[in-house]
Amino acid sequence: MRAAVFHGPRDVRIETVPDPHPPAADEVVLEVLRAAICGTDAAEWDHGPVLCRPGVVLGHEFVGRVAALGEDVTSYSVGDRVVSGAGISCGHCVWCLRGRTNLCAEYRTLGLQVDGGLAEYVTSPASICRRVPETCDDDAAAMTQPLAVALHALSRVALRPDETVAVIGAGGIGSFIVAGAAHRAVEGRVVAVDIDAERLATASALGASESADATGRDLAELLLELSDGVGFEVVIEASGAPHAPAAAIAGARRGGRVL
Repeated sequence: MRAAVFHGPRDVRIETVPDPHPPAADEVVLEVLRAAICGTDAAEWDHGPVLCRPGVVLGHEFVGRVAALGEDVTSYSVGDRVVSGAGISCGHCVWCLRGRTNLCAEYRTLGLQVDGGLAEYVTSPASICRRVPETCDDDAAAMTQPLAVALHALSRVALRPDETVAVIGAGGIGSFIVAGAAHRAVEGRVVAVDIDAERLATASALGASESADATGRDLAELLLELSDGVGFEVVIEASGAPHAPAAAIAGARRGGRVL
């Protein structure tokens, strides 16, 4: 099969690689229908390997059709359209049992340490797959994994319907956070902050109450200005800028929550 293989910085090759082995008892093999490129993939291309294992097939945002089933998989049938999560964990350590699978000592990621979905076929644990409803097309389904990241962020801060929330960074994940926050904080106020006009326009289209251009501004001062000097009840830092976490804390109100 054909696949996008990471070999090092600025070195991703479309190659012919072996088809997946028959799935283990708890796995499925998926025929990939659509795959997206994550910011992590772009960063690995630019200055990796950081997380990537050279020789790995990239891609952890994809939708596929079940092509083969492990003998213990009963929740899916061949032909089902499913999306896969990215993270693989042991499932039985204390962190997995608490739902904090990212802290599992055996944690690994499709498309970074394990062959991923920028290929014709990919193998995934059945436990991290979810069936796609007919009303969701392939393009949208391929974005399920980053959307799940954003919704997880909102769950971690336990955003309530009447709260004020600032989202710093309206990129791929940040824009999904804005959309999710707008859906949850229906009586509150969702403010998107970025330095890119196009991203801010996207955030507004996705439901932000307001958008603010932070170009040339002190970020902490801007957050306080936007919140009438008292700070936001929730601040979510999604930009990755080195100075932003401290500004997020400074821009949260007394008793506020920062992620």
